[in-house]
Amino acid sequence: MSMSPQQQESLLNAIYQKNVSEKKIPMEQIAQALGISKTTVSRALSGKGRVSQVTRARVQSYLASLGASATVRSAPTEVQTRNLTMVIPIHFVHLDLPFLRKTMGGICTVAAQRGYDLLLCYADGSDTSQLERQLASHKMDGVILSRTLRDDPCVELLQQYHIPFVAIGRTEDSTIPQVDQDQVGASQEMTRLLLQQGLKRIAFLSGSPLYYVNADRAAGYYKALAELGLQPDPHLVRTGIETDAQRIDALDAVLEHHPDCLLCGDDRLAFDLLLELQARKIRVPQQIRIASLFDSELTASLNPSISAVQFDSMNLGAAACRMLLDLLAGKPVRQRLVLGHQVILRDSTKMVLPR
Repeated sequence: MSMSPQQQESLLNAIYQKNVSEKKIPMEQIAQALGISKTTVSRALSGKGRVSQVTRARVQSYLASLGASATVRSAPTEVQTRNLTMVIPIHFVHLDLPFLRKTMGGICTVAAQRGYDLLLCYADGSDTSQLERQLASHKMDGVILSRTLRDDPCVELLQQYHIPFVAIGRTEDSTIPQVDQDQVGASQEMTRLLLQQGLKRIAFLSGSPLYYVNADRAAGYYKALAELGLQPDPHLVRTGIETDAQRIDALDAVLEHHPDCLLCGDDRLAFDLLLELQARKIRVPQQIRIASLFDSELTASLNPSISAVQFDSMNLGAAACRMLLDLLAGKPVRQRLVLGHQVILRDSTKMVLPR
C-alpha cells in the first residue's frame, strides 16, 4: 500500500524520535566531552559518592542536549563460568610480596576444592579497563579485591555490574562483604611494646594512606602514643612511600630528627630500610631499632632479624574465597570477618646494655 508524502514524513519522524530516545552514550564519551573521569560520571549518574551538584547538572545537561542516556551495565549472565577474579594493584607486579603470594595461595586452594579457577586482573588507580573487559565479557562469577582503597573505582564498577564480590581489608561501606586483619590493634600493640622498652622517638613510615590498611596502621600508632600521653612528632611521620626515591627521601627526613626506632608499615619497606641503614654503617639495634607491621620471610631472614606483626595471609585468602563462594551459593555470610595477629619481637628491637 502506497503512502502519501505526509504519511511518509510522519513515519520518518516517528522512527527518528524512537532512535533518539533509545540512544545510548558510553560513559567514556561523556567523560571525554566534559573533561572529567569515568568515575565522576558514574557517581553523577548513580547519585552515590562525592560529586558536586554542579557536576551532576553538567552530566545531565550534556545527555539532554543529545537526547540520550548513559549506557547501562548489563546484569551478569546466568551461565556459570566457574571462574573467580582476584584484582591486584598494578604496582604489586614489580614487587616480591609474600603477602600477595600467600593470599593468592589460600584463594586458589579453596577455589580448586570447590571446582573454580582463579583469574588475575590488574588495576591502576582510576584505570579499571582490564577489570571492565572481564566484566563485560562475563569472564567470572565473582571477584575478590586484594586491597581496599578510598573511593575505589573498582568497587563502583563491580556495583554497576551487580556481580558478587568480597574485599580483603576494611571498607567504609558496611554493605560490602569484607575479610580483614586487625591492623589498628596490631599496630597499637607493636607501638605500645616499643614504648614500654623506653623508646620515645618512634618514627612511622608507610605507603599511601589512600589504602585503608596503611591508614589503619597509622591509626594504631597514634592510639598507642595517646595511651601514654605522648604527642606525635610530625617530623617523624612519613607516609605515601611507594618508590625507591621516596623511601630514601623519607629515611633522610626522619634521621635528621634523631629517632630511636623506625616503625615500618610493611615488610618490604622494613627490608629495604634495614639494608639502607647497613649501607650507611648505622648499626641495628645498637644505634637505631627497626620494626615492621607485617611479618614475612623478608623480615625474618635478615641479620638482625626484624621484629614484626605476624598475620596468616594464606588463611586470609582462604577466608575471603570461602565467603565469596558462599555468596555465590546463596548462603548467608558475615558482612565483616576480622582475623587475629601475633607480635614477634626479634633482634632488631633488642635492648642493648651499655658496656
